[in-house]
Amino acid sequence: MGHSRRRDRLFRRAAVGAAVLTGACVVLAQVLPDSLALSAVRLTVIGFLLLGGTTCVVAGLRRRGAERWWRLLMAVMVLAVAVASAAVFRDTAAGRSPVPQLTPASLVYLIPLAMGVAGVLLYPTDPVEHDDAEDGGPLHAYRWYAITILDGMIVVGSVALLVWATVLERTVGHGEPLGPGPLYSIILAAVSLVVFVVLILVAVFREPRDSRGHALLLTGMCAASISAMWELAVLIHGLDDVPRLTDLPIGIGALLIGLAAISTDPDTGTATGAAADADADADIVGVGLAAVPSPGRRAASARLRRWHAILPYLPLTAAGAATVLQIAGDGIGHWEEIWALLALLLLALVRQMMTMSDNIRLLGQVEEKQRQLRHQAFHDPLTGLANRSLFIDRLERALHRQPGPAERFAVLFCDLDDFKRVNDVLGHAAGDDLLRITGARLAGCVRAADTVARLGGDEFAILLVSANTDDPEAVGRRLAAAVRAPVRLASHTFTVAASVGLVTVDPETGTGAPHRGANPDAEPDPDVPDTAEQLLHRADLAMYAAKARRNGEPAVYTPELVGPGRARPALNVPLP
Repeated sequence: MGHSRRRDRLFRRAAVGAAVLTGACVVLAQVLPDSLALSAVRLTVIGFLLLGGTTCVVAGLRRRGAERWWRLLMAVMVLAVAVASAAVFRDTAAGRSPVPQLTPASLVYLIPLAMGVAGVLLYPTDPVEHDDAEDGGPLHAYRWYAITILDGMIVVGSVALLVWATVLERTVGHGEPLGPGPLYSIILAAVSLVVFVVLILVAVFREPRDSRGHALLLTGMCAASISAMWELAVLIHGLDDVPRLTDLPIGIGALLIGLAAISTDPDTGTATGAAADADADADIVGVGLAAVPSPGRRAASARLRRWHAILPYLPLTAAGAATVLQIAGDGIGHWEEIWALLALLLLALVRQMMTMSDNIRLLGQVEEKQRQLRHQAFHDPLTGLANRSLFIDRLERALHRQPGPAERFAVLFCDLDDFKRVNDVLGHAAGDDLLRITGARLAGCVRAADTVARLGGDEFAILLVSANTDDPEAVGRRLAAAVRAPVRLASHTFTVAASVGLVTVDPETGTGAPHRGANPDAEPDPDVPDTAEQLLHRADLAMYAAKARRNGEPAVYTPELVGPGRARPALNVPLP
């Protein structure tokens, strides 16, 4: 805690120092003559850029993973701007025009600006709602980065086209093409605005882990964008001089980016001091809320997703409408606006295709989860066999389907005789292994159309959907023999016996069948089961008869098993 407090004091001192330096620069620019003020401001801005970039480098080298890389990438961008500012200052000191003269070589600065975009995207954030929909793996994260960059480009391009079509074109002169200098400046300013817009999108549609650091980073890029737009206005209007404070916002932005780099503790990656305490309190209060989001939180997350889907198309629609109206009024000569609009529409198409790809992936995830839920609802998690619900459902269908000629089915009930001994001697893990092995053996003794289910504990049931091709008693003997085969459990070999009872339903003879034959109004036969539970109960009674015989042979259900004194052996114990 003491270490965190010291780091918080250091951060506060750095913030105060940055404010003092900024104030001193403003005062200096106001008191110096015009010829010296601009040079002094530009020299001071170079110092601010070097200080902010160096802070990012030092802070980044003391951290790991994404915490390191976003700082180093932002440092590359800031230091590259420092190099460009030094070149501009050199020209100003040599008596050349104070207005920066951009050349094709100036476009090399697009590389560090692109690194700035990457740094912004690598800033540690979390989804607004922590659920499985966000768990798409690294490929999904890359798609999110790409969509965010496309959104930034669409928003910035649309706003730029809208401003050009409604204001700037008439300002610089209708039909007069821009020179190369303003064009390069527009490109660089647009990319810097993309960095700023991407930061806004991340702040709105994600949750930065260090909100203070992200706010500083956002404010710093906002200041840098103001400086870039200010210089662009000077170029477009063809001014011969530059206001003395034009470059100051970019220096302030560098200081704010440096403060963002030291906002978190290098050991924990969390905010320092009071911010850390607030985050910790929020984590304590929010335990379990991420796993079970409240209805209000889910609704807010849904609204954010909708806004994320439509946000870039709002400025694009406005820019397209302005361009179409301009073409309708002035003719088809506005080729620059037409090509710009087509480029924006192409970006929107790419963005829409990526969104559709995400929707298809999410739909596949939903379908897979539904399939898993259905499987979990109707299958035993230990053995993978059908559970009691699925077995009863299939048995009900077999009971109530319209019987065909010579169509019989049978139900077998299997119980392990020595399961308790295995649990007592070898433990429950060995008992679970025995259940899995037994389930596999039972499933291997019947056809794929038949159903093998674990009803619970060491009880299994088998539905033979067509008992014509195989004799149910022969199948029962085969099942008992398969279960009795030696099994290796916990380095010991065991032979486990099984008791098998069966009941057969024959539509032709009516034995055990729910079908009433040709006379559906006939009185129901008390020996005919009406439900699957009744039929399963009869197979259960037959199984207990087989257990009482202890000869390893399956027992077939007969009505005598339900007579007096024929109940389960456990119920024959006299009460005290």
